[in-house]
Amino acid sequence: MGWTRNSWSSVVATFVAVALWGTIFCSGAEAGRHTVITITSRYNTQMRQPKALRDFLTRHPGVRLEQWDGIPMPPQAWGASLAMAMAANIGPDIFERDIRQSVEQRLAYPLTEWIGRDGALKNGKPKLKPDGTPELNGQIDADEVKWPGWMKIKPLYRQVVTVDGVAYSLPNRGGTYVGILYSKRLLMKAGLDPRTPPRNWEEFIRWCRLLYNRDSKSPAVEFIPASWDFAPWVATTGSSIVVQARRSPTTGKTYTFNEQDTTFRASDTGENLQNVIPTWRCNVASKPCTAAVAFYHRLRWAPWIRDRQSGDPVELTAEDMERGFALRDGRRIPFQDGDVIEGSIGVTVTDTYDTLKRMGRDLAMFPLWSGDMTQFETMGLDPSDMGMMPFPGMTTERRPVLQASNSFFMIGKDVLRRGGDTEKERKAYRDLVWEILTIITSPEGNDEEIRRKVAAGQAKFLNPRDLERLRLDDYLRDIPPENLKMWEDIESAKILEVVEPFMGKWLQFRDFYQREVIDLVLRPSGKEFDYRAALQQLERDANTGIMFERPQSALDRYRPVARIVALIVFLVFAGVVVLMVRGQMRRATSTAGVYKGALPWIMLAPALLSIALWGYYPLSRGLVMAFQDYKIVGKSLYVGLNNFISIALDPNFYHYIKTTFRFVLWNLILAFFTPIALAFLLTEVPRLKVFFRTLFFLPQMTSGLVVTLMWKEMFQGTATGTINRALGHFIHDYKPIDWLGDPKVVMACVIIPGVWAAAGIGSLIYLAALKSVPDELYEAAGLDGAGVRQKVRHITMPTILPLVLINFVGAFIGTFQSMGSIFLLTFGGPGKETMVMGMAIWQEAYVNLRFSLATSYAWILGSILIGFTYLQLRILRRVDFRQVKTE
Repeated sequence: MGWTRNSWSSVVATFVAVALWGTIFCSGAEAGRHTVITITSRYNTQMRQPKALRDFLTRHPGVRLEQWDGIPMPPQAWGASLAMAMAANIGPDIFERDIRQSVEQRLAYPLTEWIGRDGALKNGKPKLKPDGTPELNGQIDADEVKWPGWMKIKPLYRQVVTVDGVAYSLPNRGGTYVGILYSKRLLMKAGLDPRTPPRNWEEFIRWCRLLYNRDSKSPAVEFIPASWDFAPWVATTGSSIVVQARRSPTTGKTYTFNEQDTTFRASDTGENLQNVIPTWRCNVASKPCTAAVAFYHRLRWAPWIRDRQSGDPVELTAEDMERGFALRDGRRIPFQDGDVIEGSIGVTVTDTYDTLKRMGRDLAMFPLWSGDMTQFETMGLDPSDMGMMPFPGMTTERRPVLQASNSFFMIGKDVLRRGGDTEKERKAYRDLVWEILTIITSPEGNDEEIRRKVAAGQAKFLNPRDLERLRLDDYLRDIPPENLKMWEDIESAKILEVVEPFMGKWLQFRDFYQREVIDLVLRPSGKEFDYRAALQQLERDANTGIMFERPQSALDRYRPVARIVALIVFLVFAGVVVLMVRGQMRRATSTAGVYKGALPWIMLAPALLSIALWGYYPLSRGLVMAFQDYKIVGKSLYVGLNNFISIALDPNFYHYIKTTFRFVLWNLILAFFTPIALAFLLTEVPRLKVFFRTLFFLPQMTSGLVVTLMWKEMFQGTATGTINRALGHFIHDYKPIDWLGDPKVVMACVIIPGVWAAAGIGSLIYLAALKSVPDELYEAAGLDGAGVRQKVRHITMPTILPLVLINFVGAFIGTFQSMGSIFLLTFGGPGKETMVMGMAIWQEAYVNLRFSLATSYAWILGSILIGFTYLQLRILRRVDFRQVKTE
């Protein structure tokens, strides 16, 4: 593959280069004496390095490993910071990111020169079938690999890091899993034995209910509303979020396998389909995946009571709730309304680590990642009280699941340009980077830390695999039996080991999965949420762009229609431009006596050049990008109208347009007219006018960021939220409202902070306009018997109408482009309820790195604004502007 710098000089990439140049310049003197290799912050270079790495640096005294930090951006857009740095050729040598997105954007350098590739034997010769055709299966087999360490990597991990037969990454040290952390003391207090964890979903629900704290009336089990925390539950159904289809070359039948299967046998014939290239699709609306979401909904919302006779939890049906008693095993169990408990789990709304600190106090079980229990000591937790169990299977026949919490390191594409002027020097540099990559990802990297913990008497909290590998078998007897059994079950495959989904654009899809399904199920407003319909919509979106691209044949069917629509839009736009130019020419004024020399143009030149560079050049570049399959690095191919066709076929686009108009409408109603009304009120205040004007103006003195974050705390959907706490003082039996999670009220909630902050400054402008209304007009109208309403309607409003119209045009355009409060408060959620076009453009560009689609969205939004603005300006031309005469 060709690795060349993109032909265009991006303004954003230039900004990144300038921002980071200071760091590079300051280290320039050091770089002259050292070969500096950089790595992203997932690997901490400030901590004590593994012995193997220290030995390597000793053998290479001219090599230094340093931390790479890009421009700080919101967590969702960290990938954009990395990508823009690489576009400017100042990216890191080693980085951690979604593999397939990095490959698609050409950010990752293939590891072929060290590992090998599919279809080529280790000696470099092509791998052929008996008939002479290339033998390809998308993976790197033992006879193809050049690096001995490749076959030591688990087959599942090899599948993760390989894209189209090319290895791009190495998995970091294993041993960390996402499982269910638990407090042994609280489990035993509830009469539960941690040595015999739940075997299926029903037993898990029973455990959650037995752990319920009756004194505080709160659950002792909490879940995180995150996709990575939910994915293991899907695996417990025996299915997966992504599936692969393999077509038999002999029978023509298509067989479906889970994403993370490593053996592929036809279920009826036993045919080996290992060498068949699979096709992939999202599977979230399938029955097993829907069942996992239904399980979440049941955990969160199903009502239940505790049987006073046996002490066991009893789940209530709708019929039980209506008649006031339950029938179980022929026995009648009566209950009162106060006995009914809704849901068996809580939802983590605070920082994950703040929640974890409650483990052993009021929190008994919490799904999270862990390698060994010693890592929790610094949080004030007792490692001897901590344990981890797998996610129980959907049924007893299904295996329990642990999800490997692993990171995958890649080599950045910029290594091709570094190391020297000759290919030999650059090859030596790449070899150094490769050797460091193999060291930091090897299991031996933690050996020193493991020995230190063993010497400190913490062997019983460690991974038995590591103790066995270091020949510290004597310490295995100190490990609690339940911990030892879990690791033995992993080795014997009694526990299914999975990873997060990795095919397609999982990194961007998991945000949609979380925001549009998982979060809505667990939110306080999620009881009536139709998750089945949401899953069907999400699966359709995933297979037509979000996760897997729409097939080219599907786009080609709509190309003729798209060309006609594009021609019509162009003719309309050209017509508007002609009308505007013709109107200006008709109103041309005499230039007699006007200076016609070059001096005015010389004075205007800096401003014109600045506007052209920072305004019109990005605009024209964005127009070109809208017709490309834009890649941050390398050549971007022209795809014609593909981006616009994809948008037109995407139901989300019409939802974004509808949401944008709703947002604009409510924003204009609340934010535009409030300052006018406030100006009238401040004019009529009999006393303390300066005080009230100052009071309403003060929010303008506060940063918009601070204002929005302050309101976010006030809108918190728990009982501790400021608004909920205030209402709770006045309303008996008040149930907290999830202000930012309830689709019915969230739109108003993202608008109100801006209204509160901007009403003061807006009212002062209208106050000045009201001062221009002559008092004589009011007095004359009063003599004629006009009341307040008639004075406002016939005197005040006509006088200030020009100012209102001018402000309306500006407010209309600004509101269409506004998304700051949405970004900070909801990020487009809950679901897509506040996903306006501006937010969608930002997400496509800086989260999904689909810049072509983002610029296409932007041009559609811009076209809408141009049309509305043109109509408003035509209306504005009819307004009669007059200067107020003063004596």
